[in-house]
Amino acid sequence: MVEQQKPLIAVPAMSSNKIQGLRYSGTVVANAVLDAIVRAGGQPIVFSAHHPFSAWDEVDGLVLPGGADVNPARYGAIADKHDWATDFDQQDDADAAAISEVEARGIPALLICRGLQLWNVERGGTLIQHLPEDPISHVGSEHDVEIDPESRLAEALGGLTEAGVSSYHHQAIGDLGSGLRVVGRAADGTVEAVEDPDLEVVAVQWHPEDRADRLAVDQQLFDWVVARARSRRAVR
Repeated sequence: MVEQQKPLIAVPAMSSNKIQGLRYSGTVVANAVLDAIVRAGGQPIVFSAHHPFSAWDEVDGLVLPGGADVNPARYGAIADKHDWATDFDQQDDADAAAISEVEARGIPALLICRGLQLWNVERGGTLIQHLPEDPISHVGSEHDVEIDPESRLAEALGGLTEAGVSSYHHQAIGDLGSGLRVVGRAADGTVEAVEDPDLEVVAVQWHPEDRADRLAVDQQLFDWVVARARSRRAVR
């Protein structure tokens, strides 16, 4: 019996002009993201923002990890003193191109933190450039998120309408982008998850990779995108 090929999950990497241990610039993805995809039964394909990715015909799913702040010029704002910009100017364009391929091709996707924010900006939305620390600290904390029971996110989490999450972000959605629907919020009102009802995309503000090796509520998001990718591969 021939073993079915694992679904191929594209993972856009973060590029930097300086990587510890290298003499030159480099491209990185958190191992926790890759490990979670592999645990779910997928085969991650990491690609660099330095070079156009041309293998979309072979891709079954996408996971867009978190990272540095989206350039505020993309949503008509000026960077404030809290701005944490990437040192590779083409990162936003490369990640936005990946999102565009997902939308055009109907590729299942999980967008994490910066991925959610960039999707919102590409849909014409804005970002809050720096969140207050009270009543909830969103940087290096864990807190609860209320989830719309009619959402794709709730389905991915086995019907949960509230979940504890690992949070590490100082920005959040301001004005909501066109066609997006809020499906998760923190107790302070911060948007924590959005979806487009017409796409198999789940976008979350938190970092499920942080605890995916030990908590089902986090691994389930990777399980969901790999399962949807497997279904897509089966009918292609």
